[in-house]
Amino acid sequence: MPVHAINGDLDSPDHLAMAERLVGTGTTTLVEVTAHHPNMERPRRCNEALHEILSIV
Repeated sequence: MPVHAINGDLDSPDHLAMAERLVGTGTTTLVEVTAHHPNMERPRRCNEALHEILSIV
């Protein structure tokens, strides 16, 4: 099953590491200038990331 995580670049290192472990061989998007809630902090960028990943699935 494909897995994609959207993370904020200002999130804590342990959360970023956990996301990397959970995603495994999947992919991630790192949203600039956001912390733990990128979908609320930068909703347009998160929507762009979703469109990008869904266009290739």
